[in-house]
Amino acid sequence: MKKIRIGIVGTGQRVCLHGGCVFRESRDKIQIVALCDINTERLENARKMYENEFGYGIETYQDYMEMLKDATLDAVYIATPNYLHAEMTIKALEIGLHVLCEKPMELSLAKCDEMIAVAEKSGKVLSFAMQMHYRHRYHKVKELIDRGEIGKVAMAWCTEYRDPFASIKDWVWDPVKSGGAIVEKNCHHYDILDMWISSRPISVYANGNIMKHHKPHGIESGIIDNAWIITDYESGARSMVGISFLANKHHYREFGVIGTEGKIFFSSNDQEIVHVVKTNGDSESYAINLSDNITNDIGGSVFNEFLSCIIEGGEPMVDGAMAKNSMLIPLAAELSIREKRIVLVNELK
Repeated sequence: MKKIRIGIVGTGQRVCLHGGCVFRESRDKIQIVALCDINTERLENARKMYENEFGYGIETYQDYMEMLKDATLDAVYIATPNYLHAEMTIKALEIGLHVLCEKPMELSLAKCDEMIAVAEKSGKVLSFAMQMHYRHRYHKVKELIDRGEIGKVAMAWCTEYRDPFASIKDWVWDPVKSGGAIVEKNCHHYDILDMWISSRPISVYANGNIMKHHKPHGIESGIIDNAWIITDYESGARSMVGISFLANKHHYREFGVIGTEGKIFFSSNDQEIVHVVKTNGDSESYAINLSDNITNDIGGSVFNEFLSCIIEGGEPMVDGAMAKNSMLIPLAAELSIREKRIVLVNELK
């Protein structure tokens, strides 16, 4: 089988620090042809890391358009700051490349729509690297909800307490580039809550501020470091999400959903074992995919599933429509915090 030739744009945290070399589990299907980054030190570090991992030489570029033009690629993985996603994705699709783009999709719904339209016209695969969507435990919760184990969904929640973003993500502190902390981080959580609640959000009220991290890593910050977000849905359900970057190295995450006949919940404190407690007193627990090893994900990880879509056809697990939906509440929440008011989702553009 001919190997898929891949170029990677952006060699920061996701490509070099977040679990090791990307695509390494699919080395029999791919060749990493090129790496691109405007930061020469980061780029050289990535080159050494990837050449050591894959065992062959890899070209480097500082200009992504030069890479797209000269590197003879089949596909590109875009792991750049959020505000560049639409521009780079569209350019790659237009020259006939398949695209795996990092989350969040973009910083406006209009740009999301443009990306979707160009992908449909190109006929190429456009997938989004929302790795939480590939975890078995979240789909187990969806299965239990669809099976009627807790009745009609009424409430859902997520809380995450973690340390600030890594220093290598220096761009994230500028909301013009990242969209803000909720857009950057909580799109993951709303992707999951969308799957469970299965209803369109109507209104969002969020409250947050900067309590501590005014200059994280010595960089001036324009993004919140703590917030609560309340959302109402067309179905009558509601959700509440809390995010905090004040926890230093003690990372804690909890999810839950309550229905008319019971609740489902899990947290990082007990290895995210899924617990079900019904109103009649029955209870059950499911130990699913306790390891965070990406090879245990559905489809063998977001990277392997992207390649399968290219080779075998079919739609990616997280397509443009789904990635866009995960942006609705984060964009509304950021606006709600700035303007100190309830935001209707249909206000977004």
